[in-house]
Amino acid sequence: MKNIENFRRDVEAMVDELRTTMSELGSEGPSETSVVSNARDRLRYISALTEQAAGRTLTAAEALSEQIKVQQAMAAALAGKTRSAEIRAFLEQLQVEHQAASGQLAEIIQAQEFQDLVGQVVNKLLVMVQKMEDNLVHLLIDEDSDPHLAGPATRQQDQVSQDDIDDLFG
Repeated sequence: MKNIENFRRDVEAMVDELRTTMSELGSEGPSETSVVSNARDRLRYISALTEQAAGRTLTAAEALSEQIKVQQAMAAALAGKTRSAEIRAFLEQLQVEHQAASGQLAEIIQAQEFQDLVGQVVNKLLVMVQKMEDNLVHLLIDEDSDPHLAGPATRQQDQVSQDDIDDLFG
């Protein structure tokens, strides 16, 4: 009986923690049956949005990176053709700035790849939460089906056999 009481306290603590977290996230008191599902749905939504944002950011950064490479090549070619020292200095400065911008774009791409890893972790956590919820439901169903927990609780020495009942009425 002590294990069941510990189990009940642990489940209550988890539910309280989920309620607190959901409240902090702006939930308006979901029902007890939907707390885990609601948290899972929120995580899925966040994961989907961050994946979309990361995809758009990577696409834009890669497009800019290609544009910069083309502009760098054009600036180098034009710098070799011009006789103007001022234009040559500008084109050389432009190449330096393009190089710096390429480095910053590489940082953006690397950060978005890290975001992709975060998304993978969130998805793994979603799977884990689903498994935990399924296991908890399974444990609760198994607990309810325990013959010692269902029906009247009697001590072994107080149980009466059919023969005892027949003797009583016979």
